[in-house]
Amino acid sequence: MKECVECGKKLRIIEGYRHPVMGKDHLLCKNCFDTVSASVEKYQEFLSQYNGFFKKETSVTEDIQKIEKNIVKSIEKIQNRVRNILTKKASQNNNEVSFAFH
Repeated sequence: MKECVECGKKLRIIEGYRHPVMGKDHLLCKNCFDTVSASVEKYQEFLSQYNGFFKKETSVTEDIQKIEKNIVKSIEKIQNRVRNILTKKASQNNNEVSFAFH
């Protein structure tokens, strides 16, 4: 026979609930299980209030602003590349025209 780890009550073969924190090797009677489960739930509720306190969670607007900045940077790079290509083409055309007059 096993016994409840909280109150020491003798448990029959089929009786007993697994302890929610201590694991499968520790059994509880129904009364102790209800008490421990309620305690664990209260502790989880308490911790959930401070879940984001220690690590900074980004908001949706911050994520959108980061994406917007990346898009703007990409567009500026593309514009610079196109501008460079066009200036090279224009300078080549000017050189070709000047060679034709010489």
